Amino acid sequence: MKHQIKRCLAMCFLCLTLLAVWLTPGMAGSTGHSLTYLSVAVVATEDQHLSPLTSRDRDMHSLLALCYEGLMALDDDGRPVANLVTHVTPPSEEGGRRWLFHLRNDVTFHNGKPLTSADVIATIDRIAALYNEGRDSGLPREERGIYANLVEAYLSGWRALDTYTVQINGNRGYYGLLQAMTFPILPAEEVANALPSGTGPYRIMEYEPGDKLWLTAYAGYRKPVENVSNIVATIYPNVDRALEAFDAGSADVAMTRSLAATRYTGSLRSFSMSYSTRQVELLLMHHNERRGILRDENVRRAIMAAIDRTALLRNIYQGMATLADSPVPPGSWLYDSTATQEPFDTERAKELLDEAGWHPNPDHNNMRGRDIDGTTALLRLTLLTYEEPAGGVRQSTANLIAGMLREVGIECTVSVVTYGRVRERLSAGNYDLVLCGMNLDVVPDPGFMFLGIDSNYSRYRNSTMDQLIADMRAQITEEGYRQAMSEVQHQFVADAPFMCLYFRNGSLLTRDTFSNVRVLRELELFRGIEAW
Repeated sequence: MKHQIKRCLAMCFLCLTLLAVWLTPGMAGSTGHSLTYLSVAVVATEDQHLSPLTSRDRDMHSLLALCYEGLMALDDDGRPVANLVTHVTPPSEEGGRRWLFHLRNDVTFHNGKPLTSADVIATIDRIAALYNEGRDSGLPREERGIYANLVEAYLSGWRALDTYTVQINGNRGYYGLLQAMTFPILPAEEVANALPSGTGPYRIMEYEPGDKLWLTAYAGYRKPVENVSNIVATIYPNVDRALEAFDAGSADVAMTRSLAATRYTGSLRSFSMSYSTRQVELLLMHHNERRGILRDENVRRAIMAAIDRTALLRNIYQGMATLADSPVPPGSWLYDSTATQEPFDTERAKELLDEAGWHPNPDHNNMRGRDIDGTTALLRLTLLTYEEPAGGVRQSTANLIAGMLREVGIECTVSVVTYGRVRERLSAGNYDLVLCGMNLDVVPDPGFMFLGIDSNYSRYRNSTMDQLIADMRAQITEEGYRQAMSEVQHQFVADAPFMCLYFRNGSLLTRDTFSNVRVLRELELFRGIEAW
């Protein structure tokens, strides 16, 4: 009964607030910095128990990022900066693992309680519990909580030294740990709650699962929220419904990775702002495939030289992707633009194949072959891929790549199977080429693609790369980490174990601009709106 009364009072307050907003000049869709109310169309399917630690819907995460904050934040270049802390004391010696996070003393949660080290410890404990519960029940790693990698890959211990000091012990002395410390901090008594309090510029007023989420500016935030004081998100089951709402004018903002967003390019009625994602598209090459063809670096480089990535972006993705030469996001402070893959050059591709002993065979339409024990073996490869729910894009890309390879004499057959089947064949090493996407962690460390076998699907081995990654993961200073990451990228392009194609982009569709940040990133698309 108390909950119902509290909910009714909250709804009455919200209705009065929104009524005042709707009667105020400068509503959604106006120009200039007078916007006070924003309506957002979001796609969400799983969030019945809404928590920033468990939600897996991308759109919802961008909204929740307005309500919750981490000890660290990422600036426009992806560099970690202090957020809920005044400063960080790094390990005192090389190889040290103890980091001290000194909390701000002017932060309060939406429930009115001050932030203390006990809240940080309770939040990490909750993340660890979610991970352990998922592991013990046999859930795949990606379903053990969105921050599961924190306790698996970065932290070995955590404790409060005093009210405002937290000691974090890393698995190693690794500067990348600072980027991992962006997870949301919750009040100790609310870590397992639905709709927990946060410290962000907006707080959740009401949530109707499958229908609406209401946010309002938090008066206790340490910086004033200047204009956008209320956000109402309407939840849709798929992107088509969300875009319909945007087209009909019932939403001021929609966000999507779908190529349908390209129809808004150049529109006079809306803005289409590109945002970056952590999904990198790769052409994996199996070094140990049964015939050993792809163990030859010249063959791998020839495949790279034969593929016109610019044409793929233009003809398939219509610009909704960014070329990348390594599995580190372009635009990141860690990306080294001087580490470049084999450029598109069909003549160079043919020369490399000649050097590898694969020559045009006139008896087989000039497809390339070579003599093995008196028998002609043809250069035949199968390109395996799968399709995303939106459909069509990756299969079309695979077909275009196959055509480019045939131009240089490589006979390539495309096989489209389910995502699950591709995962099985990657794990078993049963493939030649695979066109797939991989999502990077908040820490853009590509080492998981090069080491071991769990995610090193190409079965790439190089002792120099192993040492470079070990050195990179031992750096405790910003400059040392950046330099080590640069060396990893240069080794990657030198070895050419597989091909990076591009990072996927999305589009944030709006009636009006509402952010002054230079870079928009998936999972935090509304970053900076409170200061607009």
